[in-house]
Amino acid sequence: MYFECMFFPMREKLVLMFAGLGGLAAISPVSAFEPVYERAPIHYYETEPDTRVTRLLKAAGEEGFLSSGSDQEILHELLRRLDVPVESQVLVFSKTSAQNSRIAPRTPRAIYFSDDVYLGWVQGGEIEVASLDARLGMVFHLLKLTERQENRPPELARERSCLNCHAGSSNQDLPGLMVRSVYPSESGLPLFEAGTFHTRQNSPIEERWGGWYVTGEVEGRSHLGNAIVEVADRSGGVRLTPFSEGKIPKLDDFFDATQYLNRGESDVVALMMLEHQAGVHNVLVEANLTARATRYRHIEMQKAFGEPVEAPLSETNERILDRMAEKVLHEMLYVEEVELPGGVEGGAAFQKAFEKGARKSRDGRSLRDFRLYGRLMKYRCSHLIYSSAFQDLPAEMRTRILDKLHGILTRPASWPEFAHLADSERTHIREIILETLPHLPPSWK
Repeated sequence: MYFECMFFPMREKLVLMFAGLGGLAAISPVSAFEPVYERAPIHYYETEPDTRVTRLLKAAGEEGFLSSGSDQEILHELLRRLDVPVESQVLVFSKTSAQNSRIAPRTPRAIYFSDDVYLGWVQGGEIEVASLDARLGMVFHLLKLTERQENRPPELARERSCLNCHAGSSNQDLPGLMVRSVYPSESGLPLFEAGTFHTRQNSPIEERWGGWYVTGEVEGRSHLGNAIVEVADRSGGVRLTPFSEGKIPKLDDFFDATQYLNRGESDVVALMMLEHQAGVHNVLVEANLTARATRYRHIEMQKAFGEPVEAPLSETNERILDRMAEKVLHEMLYVEEVELPGGVEGGAAFQKAFEKGARKSRDGRSLRDFRLYGRLMKYRCSHLIYSSAFQDLPAEMRTRILDKLHGILTRPASWPEFAHLADSERTHIREIILETLPHLPPSWK
């Protein structure tokens, strides 16, 4: 880092040095042991979160809903009020959660998700919640079903321990989501010595879904789901034992599916959408916090030099934001997405629920249109462009991303890294966005 700084004026040297401390570092002295999200301007745990979930639970305390019923009834009402489709249910039986003691192949954890909320529920346990705050990024809570007081909604407790995993190196050391594939033992405990995979949209199918139940199939491809493993030899190799051969349409034979809101469904298409969304949400959180920290660093630097804080960003700070915007677009435009030559066969229920929220162009196209052969989506621009995570980005980051997106869609020769998008697909994506996304910058006019 310091060799690079030799060729910049003093102001740029300082910007690069403090950027080298991490995209979120402030220019004031900080502890080397303090996570970057706890520093100015983020102050993750010092700031009271404001998310759809925190607002809903505050209203529940005032109005009395979520105050009675079984755990499943409270979960169902919570999903309904948060507009999270029951059909998004996927089931994971590996002990990779804060509630490991309650998770096993016969009592899997259920996960439900929408464009801005993720919920996990375990029989006899709590509801795990990840929801988005416009200032903080992803925030984690437990809804304490096991400590319910009569005629009162469950307590929503913010959990620091969640970040032991959710703010690790796989998430750029920022609070984010994880989809992990492991080699699970008969009890669901991962055999970490055998390896583990953080699943992304470019992950090979053969590495996915270890420790997960999967209904449906990716045709012509094997995966690690619906199976347990045991150590095969002293070298650390493992032997995979599937619960059943071939495609599994329902999971009722493996556990009591009546305990789950969507019964024995853990749809392969829902799993792949969960993986896509986790990757996009993580990079949007990184973009949000990086943009806010870069602006803060710029202001502090201007103050230190006694210059106007309204001055334009330095070239170095501009490059930081440009690189971040391009990183977002790589994820949102499905660059390096795994190929699906044989197609994906899932159930109709999740697809119908997912497409229900589509914003359609005049000719009926939307970013929620599935393709399910060759690739997951018909138009490879993430539907999360409509989400609060994208819309709440700082203006300089949101505009920057949309400007670059317009260039990718209209000047493909200038953006060779996005050559996977054919001309017709680029045209359709541009038309959909033009007709359905409000507040587009001037470059789109």
